[in-house]
Amino acid sequence: MVKEKALFVINPLAGTNRRIRDEIFKILSIGYELEVLTAEDKEKTLERLRLRRPSTVIVAGGDGTINSTIPYLMESGAFLGIIPFGSGNGLARNLRIPLNPAQAARRLLRPKKLRVDVGIINGKIYFMNVAGVGFDGYVAHEFESMGKRGIPPYVYAALKGYFKFGEFNYETQGIRGKAFLIAFANFPQYGGEARIAPGANPSDGKVDVIFLRKPNIGYTLGNWPRLFVGGIEKLRIYSRLRVSSLNLRVSPPQPSHYDGEKGPLLTSLHLQVRKRAVKVLR
Repeated sequence: MVKEKALFVINPLAGTNRRIRDEIFKILSIGYELEVLTAEDKEKTLERLRLRRPSTVIVAGGDGTINSTIPYLMESGAFLGIIPFGSGNGLARNLRIPLNPAQAARRLLRPKKLRVDVGIINGKIYFMNVAGVGFDGYVAHEFESMGKRGIPPYVYAALKGYFKFGEFNYETQGIRGKAFLIAFANFPQYGGEARIAPGANPSDGKVDVIFLRKPNIGYTLGNWPRLFVGGIEKLRIYSRLRVSSLNLRVSPPQPSHYDGEKGPLLTSLHLQVRKRAVKVLR
């Protein structure tokens, strides 16, 4: 059997467990001829991908590590495989990829294929899962500053942000209003089963734009489970658009994130969707 050549991109933080890493490599080697690339820097990762030009990229990491490969995947047409090693693993969860790394590796030996849309903000910020401005951007900034991985730091950052972060003004498509966060969702959930956009379709050429007002503490305590068990879209503080492109202005400047990664402060953004731009193995 002729093996497919693949570049195995691993987040060094995800690769600290040598036993699991070796097990994954052994499984993948059944069907792929592997070359390993350690993803220590996003720009360098992209540069090395373009230099080596693999037809399949298998990422062992979280949504942030996957995000660094998007420009190469779009321009080359290479396939993306995912071994979930992140904090929230939003993409893996949305794609129903096993969260057990060994099981995910075995799935890649006989995968199904899906073409997924890519969102692009201001022509240079790419995302496959969820991006946003406001409260969730603040949480991403706080999470990165902690230097810790996992769900608990996210929860801490969210609790801190709830009491510290306020609403902001926005204008888009002739609509003006106030929001606590504005999310651009290609898939239903952020990760960790937090579903911000139930029903979002990752292959329809559109993203769901979610506007969420800031709830008071009583309303939050009574309704936060809806984010995980369903029904958040029924709340009076929730509204949604489904678009293929969008111009948005916010004031004051707002922190942003893309696939959970810390983004720049933004006052205006242009969002566009590249339909079915990345080929995913699952």
